[in-house]
Amino acid sequence: MGLAVSKPEDVATAFADAWNRHDMDDFAALFSEDANFVNVVGVWWKNRTEIEGAHRATHQTMFRDSRLEGVVSSAVELAPGLASLHYKWTLTGASAPDGSPAGTREGILLLVVKKDQSNWRIKVAQNTDIVAPPSNARR
Repeated sequence: MGLAVSKPEDVATAFADAWNRHDMDDFAALFSEDANFVNVVGVWWKNRTEIEGAHRATHQTMFRDSRLEGVVSSAVELAPGLASLHYKWTLTGASAPDGSPAGTREGILLLVVKKDQSNWRIKVAQNTDIVAPPSNARR
């Protein structure tokens, strides 16, 4: 993997970096073998192989020209060697199923990361599209 993952926050940065390079080998390497990932529409992948396969397929099609930008908005140590991260993201350049531009999307990615012998790896990921208006816009 090209980017060092020496602290929990680096996992989210490496996630976006691999996504933007469409390098699904580096992307998959961020996950533990037994990782779980629930995507924005509720599809649940239950190991690294499933996560890699699904992302490899979509990065050859709908996410081929996409760009993921974001910030770690929360990092919480849950226990020594275990942390949760909230990564607030914006996705541009994706395509709709018919090939037309999908427009800009925003969301929040929750990552639970665990330190192994040399790196932090993703154990659990839950991705959520933000579809509600900001809370200050609702009355």
